[in-house]
Amino acid sequence: MTNSQLLLAVILIQQGLFGAVWAVAARLGLSRRPARHWAAASGLVVAGMSLMLARGQASPWLTMALANALLLLSFVLLRRGLQIFGRLVPTDREHTMVMALAVAGVVGAVAVGNPVLPVVIVASIALGWTLLRSASEVRRSLESEFGRGPARWCALPGAVIGSLFVLRGSLAPLLGPEIAGPISDPGSGNVTMVIAALIFGLVINTMLFAMTIVRLVRRLQYQSDHDVLTDLLSRRAMERLLEAEAQRQRRFGTGYAVLSIDIDHFKQINDRWGHATGDAVLVQVAHALRDASREVDRVARTGGEEFCVLLPGVDKAGAERAAQRLLQAVRELEYRAAGPSLRVTVSIGLAIVGHEAEPLPALLRRLDQALYAAKHRGRDRVESAAPAAAG
Repeated sequence: MTNSQLLLAVILIQQGLFGAVWAVAARLGLSRRPARHWAAASGLVVAGMSLMLARGQASPWLTMALANALLLLSFVLLRRGLQIFGRLVPTDREHTMVMALAVAGVVGAVAVGNPVLPVVIVASIALGWTLLRSASEVRRSLESEFGRGPARWCALPGAVIGSLFVLRGSLAPLLGPEIAGPISDPGSGNVTMVIAALIFGLVINTMLFAMTIVRLVRRLQYQSDHDVLTDLLSRRAMERLLEAEAQRQRRFGTGYAVLSIDIDHFKQINDRWGHATGDAVLVQVAHALRDASREVDRVARTGGEEFCVLLPGVDKAGAERAAQRLLQAVRELEYRAAGPSLRVTVSIGLAIVGHEAEPLPALLRRLDQALYAAKHRGRDRVESAAPAAAG
């Protein structure tokens, strides 16, 4: 067995392991559809490379035509999985066109009886084109989710490897047997090519694993910071924001306000119209509060029917205007499932933090007192908390 054949066997083991890992990932629901594509792509690489091991011993129709068709199909599946991962519409028409042109070129080369060099040119350029297109799509589709820098790092391996494939296809007429000989040939060109393929497989799959893990971590972080029903911030996330705002206030002396909001008579809504309607009310009220707030404001669901709004950089007058705007937004809501007899209002407690530092527990106590006052004085209103105690 030559060095090239030995390294090729290592690639078979490598791709088989990657395929098994992606199959398990799909089974566990980790990027299920992309993982299935990548598992199938690894399987096709194993099949294509296995045929290449027999090059010089079996028919060129198997070791050249079919082997390169399988490799190209594996790259198409890799790209299609990336498109699904990036929430893009798969470009199946382009995939079909590239496959048809490449396979036609490979079949034609084998048919004329001098297949090696033309096959290397056609296959390399087709594989390189597919990877370069994948890299461009990865960068564009993941930029908004991962950020510009991480998205470019995810696209870099595909761009580099795709460029090398295109370069190999372009230089093949000049280099000739150095890169186009049978795989059983112990020449250094084949060894280099197979080592490169081994590294490419490792780099590409490492990039895919990294993308999958980053998305999973971000999803878990998002779920921990957001309420499942309303998609608002969770209580824990709001507490962190309030701590950060308190620190900023102590450092720079900038004032801010906090609103504590409670849906009036929510238990009666559940009792009369059912919990499904109660959930629908929570969702509509949550969206109304978010839509009526400024872009810099932060809205959270802090309890069953309780919400909290952080208003950075506002004075008392600005906070009162914001609170009245939220009251009106909830009053105007319509609940088609329950009919016109369901009208929902909220009570709001308002607390202002001025230039003097105030511990967060003291602020929350003032806020609770203001909300209780709004409830006690008739609901559907805003009540301001007493100023913070001096010292």
